[in-house]
Amino acid sequence: MNPRTGKTYLDGVGEPEVQAALQKHLHPGMIFYDIGANIGFFSLLAARLVGKEGRVVAFEADPEIAARLREHAARNEFGWITVEEKAVWSEPRTVFFARTDPTTSPDRGLGHVVPAGTADTIEVTAISLDNYTETQPLPDFLKCDVEGAEVAVFRGASRLLKEKRPGIICEMHSDENQRILLEEFSRFRYSCTPCGVNHILALPQ
Repeated sequence: MNPRTGKTYLDGVGEPEVQAALQKHLHPGMIFYDIGANIGFFSLLAARLVGKEGRVVAFEADPEIAARLREHAARNEFGWITVEEKAVWSEPRTVFFARTDPTTSPDRGLGHVVPAGTADTIEVTAISLDNYTETQPLPDFLKCDVEGAEVAVFRGASRLLKEKRPGIICEMHSDENQRILLEEFSRFRYSCTPCGVNHILALPQ
């Protein structure tokens, strides 16, 4: 971890409302998806909560950060964490991903999908949740923090929301995204409540 930003992780004080929601809703044996996992703080927490009989799938598009996430899972001996070095999007395709300048964000936590490639972007593989879950176990609960791409994530998850109906905690990065997703979750009969300043907790009714 970066010595400047890692203290929050070491002290376990980052986003306490999200931590509390996971502790309340995750139980042994559950399957958890961490969409936009970064270095894995919430993936590691979820792995403790679901235990060896459960499973954590951590999606992280940045290759450097995904490698650090794998190392953190290995050092904690969480063999039930699977790291998917992919972006989650509305459809399976290749997308352009802007990596954050480490002087701005030492843990590169602000990387995001962008419309077009530039000298500062890389191309990464993207999947949709509906496509991914055709061959993988369905999540009981998922966390989404994708720096503004949250609408695209759930536009690619309509079958999952209709059939499996996992619990969701999602960070909203704009008022417009929040408006769109609250309408979308309501359409799928989810009850939504604030969770901290920027997150929404959506639970099936």
